[in-house]
Amino acid sequence: MLQQPQPQHFDKNSPLRSSLRKHRVDSNGKQQRSPSGRKNVSFCSSQNAENKRLLVSNVTDCFAIMQSGTELIKLRTNVRQFRRIFSLDEDMAYIRWTPSNKKPHKARISINSIKEVRIGWNSELLKLTEPLASPEINEECAFSIIHGDEHECLDLIALNASDANIWITGLIALANGEVSSIKELNINSYSLPANLRERWLSLSFKEVDQDNKGYISEKSAVRLIRSLNNRLLISRIKQKVKEASINLINNEIQRGKIDEIHFIDIYKDLATRPEIYFLMVRYANKDYLNINDLKLFLETEQGLSSITTQFCENIIDQCEPSLEAKELNIMTVDGFTNFLNSQLNSIFDSEHLNVCQNMEKHFSNYFISTSFNTYLVEDQLRGPSSLDGYISALKRNCRYIELDIWEPDDGGGDEPVLFNGGTLTSKLPLGPVLDIINEMAFERTKFPLFIRLELHLYSIDWQYKLLNLLELKLGNRLFKPKLDQIDWNKEIPTPKKFLNKIILSGPYYEGNELIGEIEEENESSDLLLFNNSENNIIQNEKKFKKNLIPLIKEIKDLIAPFAIFGRINEPEDIEKFSPLRHIISISETDCIQFVNSQQPNYLFSSPKNENSSINRLIRVFPSPQRIDSSNLNPQEFWNFGCQFVALNYQTPGLMMDLQEGKFLANGGCGYVLKPLIMNKENNLFNNEINNGQQLIINNNNTLQQQQILNLKIISAQQLPRPRASTAKV
Repeated sequence: MLQQPQPQHFDKNSPLRSSLRKHRVDSNGKQQRSPSGRKNVSFCSSQNAENKRLLVSNVTDCFAIMQSGTELIKLRTNVRQFRRIFSLDEDMAYIRWTPSNKKPHKARISINSIKEVRIGWNSELLKLTEPLASPEINEECAFSIIHGDEHECLDLIALNASDANIWITGLIALANGEVSSIKELNINSYSLPANLRERWLSLSFKEVDQDNKGYISEKSAVRLIRSLNNRLLISRIKQKVKEASINLINNEIQRGKIDEIHFIDIYKDLATRPEIYFLMVRYANKDYLNINDLKLFLETEQGLSSITTQFCENIIDQCEPSLEAKELNIMTVDGFTNFLNSQLNSIFDSEHLNVCQNMEKHFSNYFISTSFNTYLVEDQLRGPSSLDGYISALKRNCRYIELDIWEPDDGGGDEPVLFNGGTLTSKLPLGPVLDIINEMAFERTKFPLFIRLELHLYSIDWQYKLLNLLELKLGNRLFKPKLDQIDWNKEIPTPKKFLNKIILSGPYYEGNELIGEIEEENESSDLLLFNNSENNIIQNEKKFKKNLIPLIKEIKDLIAPFAIFGRINEPEDIEKFSPLRHIISISETDCIQFVNSQQPNYLFSSPKNENSSINRLIRVFPSPQRIDSSNLNPQEFWNFGCQFVALNYQTPGLMMDLQEGKFLANGGCGYVLKPLIMNKENNLFNNEINNGQQLIINNNNTLQQQQILNLKIISAQQLPRPRASTAKV
């Protein structure tokens, strides 16, 4: 549930949260439109519309575009449509349209006669037109002008949402008397809109131009613009300033200089986001928001309640850059933009900037950020093995990394090496890797780091070398079960109990002999082996390779008793391993197959079933067929309750974006508490909730009580601009 803030207390670091809105659904299951009181702004991406949109930084720009003329669709009875050129006349007293069979004085509407501007399919004629409209014509393109004593209705459809926004903004400003609104605030104006913004920029310019020369250097202009708005890219500012400077070269004195008028134009061009400006005008009917306008926006658009005047004044005080505007308790488009971009409106809950979840639950109650073949930085077959893989993973708060440890080739060194067995990936000495791990393991998070040891050391001598390196390089940070007095068969291991500790996860073993035996597991070679003689990739006929390797007791004693790993290939195999001792590994393909089988409870079910992920630690690794190091979809396996979903950190893209987004939560510590529904102590699967309805998984492995989440993208300003593009994003 989104949290509603207490309006009496303003915290600039706490996001504003509305309650969840319930949308009405008709008899056919189709979601109905929002109530007409809710105002929406959207834009068309066509080049012509984009060019017009970029010209808009205030209502005067809207007037200029309206005066130049815009093609709109004029509706008549019987849903007849006529394309006409609509324009605002020079004295801004009438809007006219051509061509028309009417006499000129009939093909116009007086601005003074406008009673209302309605947005969307909200007139009788437009409602009839909606089902017939082409796909590119949406509700944001339609508007109606109610005018005259008889409240006549002129229904119009713009060819794109940008044109509609420009006309709606301009008409609302004209109909509400923009000039009179300015005079009420005792603001002197040299153009129609309130010029608080221009005066703020002018004062800022004069503070730099202390000698009153009337111009400043390009470098000073760039610094000033950046200081006024630190969200603007330096490269973009420099480009705009350079362009303006070139156009201003009238004499040698002005070369490389920017005057005040052009400085203001540059700033407005860079800093004005038209969609925010249009949104502001929709609520304010002018070029600024007063207290009542801001309150209306917070209650109508943001869904907040009990908003006080003091709360709005505090927002203005925090976000508005103009001192004059602050004194008048009004907000310019720059203050409004600052407000919308602040932590107050961040979709990310600021509580999660720090560790905020209970860290004293069993490890099975958390999703844990996990890397696959951490040493690889390219593909799985021929790419290099590098320290950069570990540096990158640890910098991104990964809490489960892998060491594939092999004996070096004859004469290849005096310490074990890391590489992807059966491939041509390069070999990486183990010592420097352990140094990096020791240095960076807890640089960004203090919660425990798991290291998966995949051992391929056939010689006892090499195993002792590994032992010495582990103890020497990792030192006191290495968790040593032998020295631990706690019986982890009875005590619950939790992240908080292992702060600043490195936990070794190792292979399955039995017995207490001095030398044990383990099954070698080489996941990357399960399906694909590299054949040196033929120099190509061949299929491995065996399901997975087995080699018995003697394991010295000293290494066995370093494996955490709750982090022994096992491998399953059939659902029934899971019963061989103890929920209190093992991390079960399963490939993504097997995992999906098991979940889609008749026995989904082996991975995700009621806490009564000890074989489920609610009670066990389960690790899912990418299919060995992903030789290009592509990534599985982690969300799919988090939905199954799997704690360790291994990703190739070297491969950017949507899946890594999901991973990094997931683990931004809880202070970015690498551990995120599972939702309540997946929690062992508070599991809801068998509890009656919501008026007796049970939330359970049925035979089709879907939730019987389904929820629909509707998302509307209102901005994408953080997307990178295409190469060589000069368009504003």
